[in-house]
Amino acid sequence: MKLLPFFLAAVLLTACNSPQRFEANRTAAQSWLSGKAGTARGDVSGAWRDGTREAWGDARLVQRGNKITGTLGDYEVDGVMNGSRVFLALKADDWYYYSVEALQKGPVLEGLYSRGVPVRLIKGQSEPFLLRRASSN
Repeated sequence: MKLLPFFLAAVLLTACNSPQRFEANRTAAQSWLSGKAGTARGDVSGAWRDGTREAWGDARLVQRGNKITGTLGDYEVDGVMNGSRVFLALKADDWYYYSVEALQKGPVLEGLYSRGVPVRLIKGQSEPFLLRRASSN
């Protein structure tokens, strides 16, 4: 009988990380990005430095057409560009944890991020996001 709480905890943890939840998370991120995609009017490929106090870490982005991939600190990046607007979904261990909506202004990507996908542009649910293009020196 003493093992019952441990058994129940194990079952609940397994259910929380079920393949269906991962698939729903992936589908939500990909649907959000697909809905935001458009014709890119810029190129965000290259190295970027974190400009916030959140300590995301540095980014390395690769852009092909309007599709963006790469890394931002410990996160893998999937994203799209529409005009000069950039939409990023950040994942680790195949789970999308954060989403970003930013505007490319020359050597700066500035916008907001929030936990989950899609980004929540509601006061109190989003935070400033800033990357600066790393100098080529």
